[in-house]
Amino acid sequence: MQISKEESAAIHITNPLVIDRLTRLLSMSLSKTLPLRAIFKVWRELGLPDDFEDSILSQNTHIFHVLDAHEPSTHLVKLVGTTPSFENLTAAVENWRIMECCKDDCNVDRTEMRYGFKHGYPPCMKLKKNFRAKVKEWQKLPYIGPYEEFPSVKKRSKTGVMEIEKRAVAIVHEFLSLTVEKTVEVEKISHFRKWFGIDLNMRDLFLDHPGMFYLSTKGKRHTVFLREAYERGCLIDPNPVYAVRRKLLDLVILGRRGLRMGNYKLTSSESESEEDDDENIQGNIFLP
Repeated sequence: MQISKEESAAIHITNPLVIDRLTRLLSMSLSKTLPLRAIFKVWRELGLPDDFEDSILSQNTHIFHVLDAHEPSTHLVKLVGTTPSFENLTAAVENWRIMECCKDDCNVDRTEMRYGFKHGYPPCMKLKKNFRAKVKEWQKLPYIGPYEEFPSVKKRSKTGVMEIEKRAVAIVHEFLSLTVEKTVEVEKISHFRKWFGIDLNMRDLFLDHPGMFYLSTKGKRHTVFLREAYERGCLIDPNPVYAVRRKLLDLVILGRRGLRMGNYKLTSSESESEEDDDENIQGNIFLP
């Protein structure tokens, strides 16, 4: 299929980005190690080639090592080295902070900007005054970044718990920033909780921060989107792999609509099912 070839070609020309994404993903792990099976679950979201074990891991043994785990038929990928460009990793949110601070009309509190994240809410969402106040205070709260060393002894104070929760938010924000479409199924990202040192329920984490994350519950899968990455249903900063997948999505939707407009007539139950399918397909791209 031509589109499949286009996607493979787009992934191939972005190999340096693929290595960067894997390096960053492993760097967020407390042990700089992740199960290979967990990476397999998000290989498409990260824009990895389908043969990434051979084309990426085996070809870059100075960066990645594949190790046998203690469990049968289980392997781990460990970060063993970096190139100079990977030695001082900065999270994607830092780029937004720099851009905001450089604006001539920037009137945001510097303390809030230093530790804050971009928030955006749909017009239909009414925010109560106390909610706005809590978000403002949360924005000012210091936290340990996703690429910083995480202390083994956790604080048990209220502030300490909030800092741990904000670190978890920072990690999933960075995780989504690394994906091709800035979205991932909640079930898939949950496989990384233990390795990232996150003790919180992922779904609750996304629901508690609606200004940053949009949780789609259409169909049987729950999918989370990074709000700031989208505008009017499309990525603000598209990439070659996303462009090809968007083309495929448009063809799928067009094909379904064409089928319903043809001579073939659906029963009422089939029609409702097809409409739900279209909503679920579009739900992977479009935000309200």
